[in-house]
Amino acid sequence: METRNYLGIEPLLGEFRAHLRITSTDLDGVLTSALKAGVNRAEHEISTVIALSQFTLQMPFQPSIQLRWPRVEVTSVKVDGVDVPAADYHFQKDWLCFEKSVHGDNVEVVYKAGFQVIPDDVKYAVFLLGGRYFNNPTDVPEQIDRTAAANLLRPFRCWGKH
Repeated sequence: METRNYLGIEPLLGEFRAHLRITSTDLDGVLTSALKAGVNRAEHEISTVIALSQFTLQMPFQPSIQLRWPRVEVTSVKVDGVDVPAADYHFQKDWLCFEKSVHGDNVEVVYKAGFQVIPDDVKYAVFLLGGRYFNNPTDVPEQIDRTAAANLLRPFRCWGKH
């Protein structure tokens, strides 16, 4: 199971509000939801975390675990509730790999991932997607392949492993 705490949404909210030419904060709850939906859709398109977030991953122990990319920092690693020293694991690109001496039943990894600074074209694509969700909250067929947002995101797609 993985949970996510968006750390990078609040700083984007003001820019998103300005993008939509909204001057009031009355709609911030709905705008935040639309912005998160835009972020999630864009992240799905490029297979990369955009909005800086803290993830908590809890799962059965495995000798190597794939983390989301781009990984910023790992806050804690626990096996069966006990902290694992940094010397007992290493990284191979986006994989956290335990040393052979580490084993157990369950693992918990708390880490941050996402862009420290979101490239302008990715940010604008997120705003276009979020704006579409905000302005048209009905369920209609979506064609992201033929949109400006898709064109802005295309150079950032990750086709293989990091």
